[in-house]
Amino acid sequence: MQTATEKDILQEIMTCIQCGSCSSSCPGTEGLEMTRRQLWRMLQMGDIDGVLSSKLFWECTTCSMCEIRCPRGIPLNEIIGRLRELYNERIGPLDSMQQITKMLDESKSITGDAPQNRLLWTENIMGITPEQQDKLINAKAETVYYTGCVGSLFPQAYKIPQSMVKILLSLNTDFALLGADEWCCGYPKLAGGCPESSIKSFAEHNLKAVKDKGAKTVIVSCPTCYQIWTKEYTKLLGDKMDIKVMHYAEYLPEMIKTSNMDFKKDEVIVTYHDPCDLGRKSGVVDAPRELIDALPGVKLVEMRFVGKDSKCCGGGGNLEMIDPDLSLDIAQKRVAEALETNAQYLLTTCQQCKRTLQNAVRKSRARIKVYDLLEFIAERISTPSGGEIK
Repeated sequence: MQTATEKDILQEIMTCIQCGSCSSSCPGTEGLEMTRRQLWRMLQMGDIDGVLSSKLFWECTTCSMCEIRCPRGIPLNEIIGRLRELYNERIGPLDSMQQITKMLDESKSITGDAPQNRLLWTENIMGITPEQQDKLINAKAETVYYTGCVGSLFPQAYKIPQSMVKILLSLNTDFALLGADEWCCGYPKLAGGCPESSIKSFAEHNLKAVKDKGAKTVIVSCPTCYQIWTKEYTKLLGDKMDIKVMHYAEYLPEMIKTSNMDFKKDEVIVTYHDPCDLGRKSGVVDAPRELIDALPGVKLVEMRFVGKDSKCCGGGGNLEMIDPDLSLDIAQKRVAEALETNAQYLLTTCQQCKRTLQNAVRKSRARIKVYDLLEFIAERISTPSGGEIK
């Protein structure tokens, strides 16, 4: 007997006309495009058991390119999520997914680190004294910078939150950090096939931590955290979500334009990679480009696929834990597109995209520097106008 989830999946996929728009949009290899068509055909035939045993739906970055190009408007990304959830119910979670879910439940982080380790990145921010650091963590403020797991816990990503702090201080922004009170947003659980309800406690805790600071605004540097805060938390908490959540690409352009910050004026050429969760899924396309345009001497040369049509970096959907080779292949394809622009810098606004693309650049020995836009801005500040924690 079919479950309600199975019936929903089969009902939605029945309108598929096998046009191939989804598979041709997939950022994976040609072989993966073929298996994607096979997946939808099996679903149309009602072969749920065959689909689950194939595990094809785990080889997905959940980038949503297939979904926005589907002429029938089939919620393909949602279907992938439901298949993962169904797989967990019927067969049991994959070992890698079980491991990360356990760490999230026990430590509230994707690495299993103790809560106080979320502050390690703050220990070597240039020009900030221990007293100032303590105030950033303990003071109440109008705005909270939610750092996220990658920025907080992966040393190769530390420079991103450090740059954010430098920029906010230069703008004399009243802000605070959650520090050890910050929990993961919960996304890896959803990508691993856990139900939405599994992250409700994460939503409640993080919202309370922000409100305890007296803050009305949350700034994030991770597009996935942005997605979870603005969409999933709103669904789970309803009217309790009475705060404003912004990605830094939305928050900073007007602040920088109206500030008296001085920037280096040497001429450089950059290209910009739109993260899937920020551009395609959230529609934040123009703001990062406004931020780049605000920097003197910086010329933006666009890649062939930009905005909502931007190709995925290969780092989404927990794919690296499932098929790291496929993830790398997708990233290398995107780097090849960046190299076509002859840019000196490949910029993005996502720490996961930066990490994935940087790894692809290193593996392919490409001559281009990968930066998060925060790092790029912070390096170009020549004379900060502020910088004092009040």
